[in-house]
Amino acid sequence: MHLTVTSLLCLAVTTVTALSSEVRVRRTPGGPQVFVDGEAIAPRCFFGTRRGGLTAVAKTWQTCSFEFVPDRSVDGRGTLHLRFPRQPGQFWLRKIRIVDTVTGKDALPRHSFEDPAGFGNLWSVWPPGDANTVGTVRLQGGELRVTVQAPTAGGWPDFHLHTDISLTFAKGNRYRCEFEAKSNDATEIVPAVFCVEGGTWLTIGAPPGPFLPQIALARNAGIRLISTSMPACWLPPEQPPNWEGIDASMREIIAVHPQALIIPRVSANTPTWWLERHPEARMMFEGNKPGRFATVSSRKYRRDVVAHFGKLCRHLLETFPEHVAGIHPAGQNSAEWFYDKSWGALMSGYEPPTLAAWRMWLRQHGAEDAETAEIPSPEARHGGPSGVLLDPAAEQRLIQFNRFWQKEMADCVLEVAAACRRATQGKKLVVIFYGYLFEFHPLRNGAPYSGHYALSKVLKSPDIDILCSPISYTDRRWQGTAPCMTVAESVARAGKLWLNEDDTRTYLARTTQYGGVADLAQTRAVMLRNTAQAALRGFGTWWMDLPGRGWFNDPRIWEEHTRLDALDASMLRRKRPFQPEIAAIVDEESICHLSGKSNAAARPLVYDARAALGRCGAPYGQYLLDDVTAGHVPAKLQVFLTAWALSPKQRRELRKARRPGTTRIWSYAPGFLLADRTSIDGMRDVTGFEHRQIQLRTPVSQPTEQGRRHRLTEAWGQKTPVAPLFTVTPRTGDQVWATYSDGSPSVIVRRSGGGADVFVGTPAWTSELLRALAELAGVHLYTRTDASVWAAEGYLSIHTMSDGPLKVSIVGTGAVADAFTGRQVGNAPEVQLDAKAGDTVVLRLK
Repeated sequence: MHLTVTSLLCLAVTTVTALSSEVRVRRTPGGPQVFVDGEAIAPRCFFGTRRGGLTAVAKTWQTCSFEFVPDRSVDGRGTLHLRFPRQPGQFWLRKIRIVDTVTGKDALPRHSFEDPAGFGNLWSVWPPGDANTVGTVRLQGGELRVTVQAPTAGGWPDFHLHTDISLTFAKGNRYRCEFEAKSNDATEIVPAVFCVEGGTWLTIGAPPGPFLPQIALARNAGIRLISTSMPACWLPPEQPPNWEGIDASMREIIAVHPQALIIPRVSANTPTWWLERHPEARMMFEGNKPGRFATVSSRKYRRDVVAHFGKLCRHLLETFPEHVAGIHPAGQNSAEWFYDKSWGALMSGYEPPTLAAWRMWLRQHGAEDAETAEIPSPEARHGGPSGVLLDPAAEQRLIQFNRFWQKEMADCVLEVAAACRRATQGKKLVVIFYGYLFEFHPLRNGAPYSGHYALSKVLKSPDIDILCSPISYTDRRWQGTAPCMTVAESVARAGKLWLNEDDTRTYLARTTQYGGVADLAQTRAVMLRNTAQAALRGFGTWWMDLPGRGWFNDPRIWEEHTRLDALDASMLRRKRPFQPEIAAIVDEESICHLSGKSNAAARPLVYDARAALGRCGAPYGQYLLDDVTAGHVPAKLQVFLTAWALSPKQRRELRKARRPGTTRIWSYAPGFLLADRTSIDGMRDVTGFEHRQIQLRTPVSQPTEQGRRHRLTEAWGQKTPVAPLFTVTPRTGDQVWATYSDGSPSVIVRRSGGGADVFVGTPAWTSELLRALAELAGVHLYTRTDASVWAAEGYLSIHTMSDGPLKVSIVGTGAVADAFTGRQVGNAPEVQLDAKAGDTVVLRLK
């Protein structure tokens, strides 16, 4: 038998395909699920950060050391870093060395901390110059003294000492790094040895960290899906491919967890060498300030990143066919595909490729000035002369630019995803951060600046299995609700799995920032609350040790995962998707009409709405307006959060899709923006109310006597002016539940056709307002006091907000039991729980 080179290659590809496991998201009657070789598994994952451990430093001199074996040859590309805690302190160091234990030779020049010339030739302080606001070093008496102080302004820089990139290490040899250290108080230092390749720092040596122990804990809890950031191995085209970095990361996990299904997160941002060769593609901010990354509008960047991910995915499929579960390409700010530094003050987009793409977009949309058009000025983009909303008559070009800005990011994401799908032969997961529709409204330059408002376009792609984000950074604390960043129920309806990245700061993080918890009991309550919500809503989730410091390095935390096994198994068999009676609805086109001065209104209207919805006593879902107009949202209470820029078609479809008995809440400025102008009549066309515009010092709402009868007790709203602002002229039969300071209605209810329309003019919410409106709509309220409630398939998860007995109204009849112990707690339709604030309880109707 004679085999040609072509037939050998075909045989190799066929063999890889035959051996490769298939891991994909598939539609089921209960919603999208992860399938491994045809069998559904619970979409639970662990994400660890591969980082070395800490070295303890005491008040007296002691020797600190660690050993390492490089997994690659490092020829003059090695560097040693010493990092210090982000807190004031003093450190003394001496006698630092790295020695090859095989040959006995020094890999680091000796006496570099004792000799000023040796120190200056080898060591540097980062960051350099004025950017270093916290650390100083001084050589004295054969010792290096490091002083760390708190910054007088701004955040902590990444202060550390580092050698030149000049060290050499032999692959497979064992090295020992050691030094003597003391400090003014018991603390830690973080030493690590790196290899620098293509502008990427790859760890090759450090004290043992918590990454692998946590992989073992995940393994013991039955978690197969594992993710971590891995090197992109993106080298200049004239160099041969070198996959050692990513291969070593994969093998490290497999050695601890042989059944692991691994999803590498790989940066799609260009390496340093690429930007040096293509400086025109570097993002440029206003004031001619260069950015860190290539612009997503660079077609050269897109072609090269697509080509590289194709090679990377093919390598993974060939080398680890049974263990690679998918790929997670991650780009731009914090790897989450929103424009770099979106949370900052300056705007980007002033580089040649973006201008070229903008002019092409304008040509495609028939603009007469397309050949000479410029990017809108920073002043125009920052401004808001018409207030919260852009005026279609005066600011049409800004609205167009916002649409273009979203499209550019989405198109780049889709091109990368398509390359990954092709290269993995359609057999592996493609995971993408995108679509944070509820999360970016606090941006100082307006939500559209993020680039995340083309989700409806992304959802149509067949090349993405999982969309994901962190749990919202609002209200994630203990006694919070852990909101979702996106229109998760619309994502599921499109056949994609939504995944919550749960980077809770557990008690092991020793911080209360970003919702950090105080102790093990709070940790367990929060992790149970978050994971139960994910299970009941049909989400995936990964527990994430974000900084690689062992946030989940305690088997007692993982007991919460194990306790949910039965619930997860039940959700895999569910016959219908999560479909709550309350719907929070946003429209991407309307959001593209937000000005650069919109955050004062948009944050409480959209971003903070989730905290109020999450406490109202009933579950809620999050949807795109398109799903409502298509008739796919049967919720009894529909809360339209951003419906100010509706097309004629959307207006007609909204009327047609309305089901009898539905209550619709029209918030802030529904229908106010037409294609070419603002229109009060356009509002009436949507809501049926006679609106008029008003000017007030604040939009604060005060409950009326009618509102107090519906248990509204407190005023709410911004303490600063909001413009435009609207009220309604009541007609006979209308109920005014709240008024502005001038006495005009701010919340008005009109019943009709078995349902109701409600106008809420104040762009803000309270849980008691939403609970009252839910009751008006006939929504089943599980609690009449604040609590985070999720329910599906006979299960009910409750996270309490206050001490004392909690009455819980149950849908159905029969015994109600603790879902974990089986202990009966009462009988439907009502049970009473003896709860404390911050408890998480999961019940099951038998």
